[in-house]
Amino acid sequence: MRRDFRLYELSDDDFEDLCVKISVDWLGKAVTPFAPGPDGGRDGKFTGTANCFPSSAEPLKGKVVLQAKHAASPIASYSDRPFQRKLKNEEYPRIKKLIKDEMCEHYILFANRNLTGGAEKKLHKELMNLGLQSAHIIGTGRLDVELEGNPSLAQSLPNARDAQPFTFQPDDIVEVITALHAYSDGHIDEAFDSAQSFDTISIKAKKNPINGLSKEFYEQVIEAESMLHFGRIERFLKNPRNDEFRELYHDAADELKQKLIVERDQFPDFDRVFTFLYDKVQSQRDALKGKRRLVSILLHYMYCNCDIGVKSEDELAA
Repeated sequence: MRRDFRLYELSDDDFEDLCVKISVDWLGKAVTPFAPGPDGGRDGKFTGTANCFPSSAEPLKGKVVLQAKHAASPIASYSDRPFQRKLKNEEYPRIKKLIKDEMCEHYILFANRNLTGGAEKKLHKELMNLGLQSAHIIGTGRLDVELEGNPSLAQSLPNARDAQPFTFQPDDIVEVITALHAYSDGHIDEAFDSAQSFDTISIKAKKNPINGLSKEFYEQVIEAESMLHFGRIERFLKNPRNDEFRELYHDAADELKQKLIVERDQFPDFDRVFTFLYDKVQSQRDALKGKRRLVSILLHYMYCNCDIGVKSEDELAA
């Protein structure tokens, strides 16, 4: 599994700095860092023959303009329509002016956004129609490859020094979610009568205070949004056809429960535990496309079913 470098956590300046370092490797030391232009844009520049971009056999030659667009969202995409409109309305006129002023022959756009083949084809065509000799669109996938191949560059990222409370492999959970998403047992999910399977009074009165889960999170997120889907999860896990996935579920829950008991003091409250677990699982964004809502639901089910989170003070002291 490809490592998630959490580029969405960077500041705009940090992301620009990363793009400059990559550009120096690709193009050469003559790369000029991003600086404000007369029209308010921030471009990096290079003039000459590139080291190895787009390949050593056919490197770029001439005037290259670099542009970095940072997104604070972990699921940002080049396909997002507001982003495409912003490029068309703000960036394209700037590029046309640079071409007219003979300051730009090649253009490289960096963004920490997922780049699909369709979006790349569309944007490349639009950029070339402006009069460029070449246009190159760099997304998260390509940036991740560069960081994986350059450990010192990866370590230079500001968030690389952020200690993770603990690590775990989300693969089993992702497999369960994928199977659960495809599962249909003929039932029409209605509001789940949680009292039949969960002692909600004990959860509110005992488990939540022990674990540090806020009343607001439990009532407004778990009870109001997730709990009505718990019936489907129960039926899925109890169905003999799903024995393999039931084992994966329990393996994942056992791993999480043990690590949470040991590292619980790394979190100010259990609300943050859910946020941390969600972020770690949804890092497998491609595998979870169209299924991300089930990540939170399954994690909340684990908690209410007492598969994660302690049930008594004795467990904390153990």
